[in-house]
Amino acid sequence: MNIGQYNIIADDVIIEEGVEVGNFNVIASGTILRKGSVVGNYCEIGKNNDVGENTILQGRVRTASGCIFEKNVTVKYGTILTSDVLLKEGCFLGPHTITLGSTHERITKHGTVIGKNTYIGAGSKIAADTKIGDNIVVGALGFVNKDLTEEGIYAGLPVKKIK
Repeated sequence: MNIGQYNIIADDVIIEEGVEVGNFNVIASGTILRKGSVVGNYCEIGKNNDVGENTILQGRVRTASGCIFEKNVTVKYGTILTSDVLLKEGCFLGPHTITLGSTHERITKHGTVIGKNTYIGAGSKIAADTKIGDNIVVGALGFVNKDLTEEGIYAGLPVKKIK
């Protein structure tokens, strides 16, 4: 375990062996950092997050409560996750990806799911409570406003299947 300087880590946070935590992070109560995970600098990890084995939160990542990261997930710089997001094994979120937590009618919705081995391109936005299946690619700056269930490559505003 290697923990940098100037971190605020709640007393009940569980940090397993081989975890690296950078500098200037805030890690809230009930969070688990599992074996081999990495938290970069300036991250804000909400309550009751479960960060899976060998998961990387690169830096300036912000999460609300109840997010689950399965093993081997990569979340790049500046990503923001709302409450109760599930990131399945091996998925990748490019820099500045945002999961939204409410609709245009200001109705709060949580529970976004991003599937196994799915790649979300830089700057993409994902609508509240959206389900993205396994082995899907979303191009950079894509806006996902509906569930994506069929494997393939999606791009655009809103995204459409292109391959």
